[in-house]
Amino acid sequence: MALKPGDGARTLADVALAELREAIVSGEIPPGTPIRLQEYVERLQMSSVPIREALRFLEQKGLIERSPHRGVFVSPMSALDLDDTYRVRLDLESRAVRLASERMTDLDRARITEMVDRYAKASLAGDPIARDLHGDIHMSLYELSGSKWLLLLLPMLWDNSERYRRLSLPLRGSPEQRIEEHRQIVEAVAAGNPDRAEVLLRSHLSNSFEAAIAALHELEASESLAEEKV
Repeated sequence: MALKPGDGARTLADVALAELREAIVSGEIPPGTPIRLQEYVERLQMSSVPIREALRFLEQKGLIERSPHRGVFVSPMSALDLDDTYRVRLDLESRAVRLASERMTDLDRARITEMVDRYAKASLAGDPIARDLHGDIHMSLYELSGSKWLLLLLPMLWDNSERYRRLSLPLRGSPEQRIEEHRQIVEAVAAGNPDRAEVLLRSHLSNSFEAAIAALHELEASESLAEEKV
């Protein structure tokens, strides 16, 4: 069935962007894989024009790269890229929660706490929607910062780090631990305690980074071993 602008997006380019972004972030299209334009013309049942527009946007976000010899392909994943992404996130997201600590209202607290409750339920049930709810929690907190530039930059970093987070989850501790980390961050922001909010946020991101780097090293080692056997 052909996707149309009404399917949760304003334009066909939005539809193409959502489809390609999800395929890249979820790992359906692995790092380094070429993006064949005709394949997505047939898959999405639309012309190449909106797909090209979506690809340009994904290139700006760093999720795909373009080479004269290789064409368009999914950006590789590496320890260096992971380290760079998380270091920038640490600084920007720390700034965001500090600002949010000055602006959160009781209504904001109730709204985001309800998100955490839904995230907890989905996580414990193994529901894939937990990933979207996880992002909603973080972005809802960062929106309270009131900073236009943080809200422009953070989604870009988020998309790239989500590719690594997917690898990290088996090593990231229990769902209960991850849920509690989010509850504590929200409570610190709600209490108007920017220092505690930043400490908790940095610890939360560092836990994710350490699990992701360990998972990435395991993946690289297994790929190297497979190549040696060929």
